[in-house]
This record gives sequence, C-alpha cells and structure tokens, in this order.
Amino acid sequence: MSATIRTVLGDIPPEEFGTCDAHDHLFISSPTLPGQELDDAQAALAELDIFAALGGRAVVQWTPWGMGPRTEELPGLSPAVRRPHHLRHRNAPGQAL
Repeated sequence: MSATIRTVLGDIPPEEFGTCDAHDHLFISSPTLPGQELDDAQAALAELDIFAALGGRAVVQWTPWGMGPRTEELPGLSPAVRRPHHLRHRNAPGQAL
C-alpha cells in the first residue's frame, strides 16, 4: 500500500500536498464568541486565495463539530481557488486523521 493523504476531493500522493496550514478555521460560530463568527464563504475563499498566492497548497480545517465547521462547503472551496488547494477537516466522521 502506498502512502496517501485524504482530502475533501479524494486521496492524493504526499508529494502533491505542498505547504500546509495545519490548523485553521474557515468557518466557526459560538455563542460564547458573539460577533466573531466566520460564516462567509466568499471571505474564506479570499483568505484561501491569499494563502495560495503565497505558495500555500493545503489547509486543515480544525473547527470543532457543534461550532459550525460547514464541512459540506469545503469541497466547493477547494477547486474554486485558482491554485491547487487540498482542504481537510481534522476529524470527518468515521475517518482517522
């Protein structure tokens, strides 16, 4: 079995992974942090675009379950970035990191 990295778009070989932001919150919402919500997909995309322009290729989304990780939106954000981006939620149900 060869080494692979699981992303929201499927498995990739490690050599394609590149520079990684290993802990980020593209979306987050908590009643204990009123007014500090990250809930705008276009703003998340803008941040990913800046990261990609600086050479970043991968982001691990660490928003906990129950705080609005919006994992269903990650596959749509990944190909929308003009440079390759590999997004991964830290602990998708039934999957190990």
